[in-house]
Amino acid sequence: LTMLSQLHNQPLREFQEALEQMYYQVGADDVARSAIQEQFQALKGLFISQIASISVEDIPLDYVSRWQSLKTEIYKQIRLLENDLMLLQASRSPETAKFRQKGVCDRIGTLINYCQGWLQQSQEQP
Repeated sequence: LTMLSQLHNQPLREFQEALEQMYYQVGADDVARSAIQEQFQALKGLFISQIASISVEDIPLDYVSRWQSLKTEIYKQIRLLENDLMLLQASRSPETAKFRQKGVCDRIGTLINYCQGWLQQSQEQP
């Protein structure tokens, strides 16, 4: 039995793809700050509607605490990402913007790693 069925892994995969798109968009030299804000709201919506809504009843008992930890971590990182984005929006100097941009990319990278880790683990289950 896999940790999450393929049905549940799909939203996590979509979330990871959305994160990757955002990562490349934020990493671009001519980053469009308003577009990033829109993309972030879509990402947050995807997390809330598709991932946070997965019930623990749908998860094998052995994995419930791990799944809840993962969801909590992702949610925490999303809130921190929201702050990072606000700081990026408020950046006045190009140097500050560059620094904040890197922070945003690092945060998105952390979220991508969480998704990859979970998906990889669930593939390795018998």
